[in-house]
Amino acid sequence: MSTDPGPTRYCDIVMKGGITSGVVYPPAVVELAKTFSFRNIGGTSAGAIAAAVTAAAEYGRQHNGKGFSRLETLPKDLGDPVSPGGDSLLLSLFRPQKETNPLFRILVAGLGNKRFKTIKIVLAAIRNFSAWALLGAIPGFVFSYLAFCCAKGLFFGLSLVVGVILIILGVLISVAIGFYQKVTKAIPENHYGLCRGFVEGPNNVPVLTPWLSRLINETAGMDPDGKPLTFGNLWGLDEKNKERRVNLEMMTTNLTTGRPHRLPFTQRTFYFDPDEWSKFFPANVIDWLLSKSEDPEALEFAPLRQLPPAEDFPVIVATRMSLSFPILLSAVPVYARDFGRTREEDRRPQKCWFSDGGICSNFPVHFFDAPLPRWPTFAINLKPFHPDHPNDPVFMPDKNIGGITETFTNFDQGRGRDRLFGFFGALVNTLQNWTDNMQTRLPGYRDRIAHVSLNDETEGGLNLNMPPELIVELGKRGEEAARLLREHFTLPADEIELSWDNHRWVRYRSMMGLLEEMLEEIEFAIKNPAPGDRSYEDLISREFDEAPDSYDWKNNSQRTFAHKATKELMDLIAKWQSLRANDPRATFTTGTPRPQPELRVKPRV
Repeated sequence: MSTDPGPTRYCDIVMKGGITSGVVYPPAVVELAKTFSFRNIGGTSAGAIAAAVTAAAEYGRQHNGKGFSRLETLPKDLGDPVSPGGDSLLLSLFRPQKETNPLFRILVAGLGNKRFKTIKIVLAAIRNFSAWALLGAIPGFVFSYLAFCCAKGLFFGLSLVVGVILIILGVLISVAIGFYQKVTKAIPENHYGLCRGFVEGPNNVPVLTPWLSRLINETAGMDPDGKPLTFGNLWGLDEKNKERRVNLEMMTTNLTTGRPHRLPFTQRTFYFDPDEWSKFFPANVIDWLLSKSEDPEALEFAPLRQLPPAEDFPVIVATRMSLSFPILLSAVPVYARDFGRTREEDRRPQKCWFSDGGICSNFPVHFFDAPLPRWPTFAINLKPFHPDHPNDPVFMPDKNIGGITETFTNFDQGRGRDRLFGFFGALVNTLQNWTDNMQTRLPGYRDRIAHVSLNDETEGGLNLNMPPELIVELGKRGEEAARLLREHFTLPADEIELSWDNHRWVRYRSMMGLLEEMLEEIEFAIKNPAPGDRSYEDLISREFDEAPDSYDWKNNSQRTFAHKATKELMDLIAKWQSLRANDPRATFTTGTPRPQPELRVKPRV
């Protein structure tokens, strides 16, 4: 029973990935929640964490009147040390396994300001591979000892210099060998990551997945260690509109098949190994999964169990599958059958590695879009500072033309090493973000995106050891971004250019222009089949036993409907063409918002 349904205004929100940059989101969500109820919530990677907690908070608000109060203190909580003089909660959440701890400590040493970064990394490597360093130093020490005992005069001095050089080279080479062996052995064995996000056995220090699982349940007003919050819990049913009360979607990436997936899965084609997943998720989550999966004795592929249906899928599992930043966090193993194989025994489920959702789409601004919006879909983008605006950490367009310019990545700067690494970084950025970057410039997209700038050297990203005051400062930037979004979409149209009415008008102009162009293409194709081809009318009206027989009509009513609907569509096109014939200026396509989008058939992820 809902005790506090929240504001009557609805909104959707999509949040970008960025590892620790996600500390921006909780204050932003709290600020928006003062005016809006969240209907559709989406995210990827770190944005998936924020999306999960936001959905839990909205669920909590609707069912027990709590919800967003827990998020208000989250930035401060993340900056507080877990013990006197110890690591912050944020850093402690990324707890490596014992085998990968040396590699993780080297990674942490290289975070933050670039000053002396190389020296810090080398010293951390020597400290964490001390046995290898000692082994590599032995030849240099032996040479120096012999020089001390035997050499005299100028040769004695030169021998000592050579001995020191041999010690340094020996240490570096030996540590590099040890590092290589550890990387190539420990990371694959730890499911291709430094941290699984879960540590088995008693543990008094918070670790990512159990902490997040408890946070989601606590925010939803549920027992933190009880049944996990599921997508079905969130959905409920809005009796008035017959819609989901809270709809949560995330993005993950199947590296084995090379494609993204939306979560929760809509088809039950995946399996999991309970023993394997017990290394990733706490006991209450595993117990729930087992209770909602099919009896293993009834399955051909035991001990594998089929993943539960979408309504029983735990939110924490989807969040962890989306948050699997390559190498830092282990990929999650899921099993699926390869029906491309010929032999039946080869079609048994094989392991699929699910990694970070941001690999394919780090900023899925297309989530929840309809041809014409009923309420706004907000998005918060995380990006580097603009070179001309180093003191403006939060930006949102205030004019229709705003946000249309390209974002330049000037990697060709500095020394040769920096330029080379910059080049490869730009390659990865383009492969990962080109689709998202193009969509953020489109009309009806760019006017609902608030941009939060971060210094990539010290703020967000892989900076796991940010000081508490910086975490709070980044949260304030998120709060300011939310304030701008709220103002743009609640102020009257005569007070602000990028208002909600303006947004709806831009979307209408874009969509109707696209529809007009598509109708013209349909009309031309139907009226002008290529020489020798059957007409679409002939294909629609053919007998049931006449080829082609794929996706054939199931009954005569379906065929009659298709015939009449196609005719009425052609009549509509003819009417539009008649209107244009009487007045050439009568068209949707003149003066449509730019850059021009396109309608195209694309598989649903």
